[in-house]
Amino acid sequence: MSYNVEDIAKVMQTPLKLNTKAGAKIFIITDTKIDPVLWQGLSKAAKDLGMEANVGIMEPRATHSSNPTSPIHRAALDPDLDLVVYLTSTAMAHATITEDLIENGKQHLLMEELTPAMLSPDGPAGADYGAINELGLRIAKVFTEGDTCHVTCPNGTNLTASITGRPGRSIAGIPVQLKPDGGAGCAFPDGEAHVCPVEGTGNGVVVFDLTAHSVGSIKEHMKLTVVDGMVTKIEGGREAAIWREILEKHGDAASFNCPAEISIGLNPKVTPTGVMRTDKKMYATSHIGMGDTVALGGTCHAKLRLEGVISKPEISVDGQTLTRGGKILV
Repeated sequence: MSYNVEDIAKVMQTPLKLNTKAGAKIFIITDTKIDPVLWQGLSKAAKDLGMEANVGIMEPRATHSSNPTSPIHRAALDPDLDLVVYLTSTAMAHATITEDLIENGKQHLLMEELTPAMLSPDGPAGADYGAINELGLRIAKVFTEGDTCHVTCPNGTNLTASITGRPGRSIAGIPVQLKPDGGAGCAFPDGEAHVCPVEGTGNGVVVFDLTAHSVGSIKEHMKLTVVDGMVTKIEGGREAAIWREILEKHGDAASFNCPAEISIGLNPKVTPTGVMRTDKKMYATSHIGMGDTVALGGTCHAKLRLEGVISKPEISVDGQTLTRGGKILV
């Protein structure tokens, strides 16, 4: 199926309406690996809504969590901008630019790894974001009030971590304040409720079986062994080898922090495609991160942030089961 600028622009109005208003100045960060129809459609959507769009195009970054080029980074911090959109082929949610935007009170919208197909009205972009947020807020409340999170799965996952004092959040295409007096952020397509566990408290095993950053769809399960909040071993086939190589080449000791996030997907319109942008939002799945946590209010500042998805986890907080067997029980 082909997608033209007009089709994309119609769908792109949804995230813009959720995040800003007429008269706003928007900066779109993109790269040469992203289909140009996406940034062209987003620009048209902004114009149609009475907004001003500016576009910065660069070469793709080497890894997820890498900053954009310095001219684009500086431009994103322009005080006249109201919204910065990440429309890039690599995820920058946990890059330094996000910390800078939050500290400067700037709003950002994550649309990394987006493809035109994801914007089909029958896909994740067409979900009921109000209903998603209502469910997310209920889960976030349990996370916020809880002390211990436990994740298990028949695939071998068995992980515990402290979440004492860490806020749960509903991320549903609607701006969320990430730090007091700081900038807000969300994503699109979207749909998750997450918590950032206390660093150093994770112990057990995480087995990714659906999708992961930098590898796409998982053919052979990736097994992460976690001891006192750090990944000590990554086992599996091709996928595990790719992660080990990335960490060896680009990472640092802090990049092994785990779990950097425990999240529950909320979007019922996601069908797995092998792309993290939407697969990690799939209803009743869980994505777990390793590496940086600063953007989520944590204390680990790492060079990398990598995530993988568990398709049918059982997640509980202080004995209350939130998900099991592909269903959300809250």
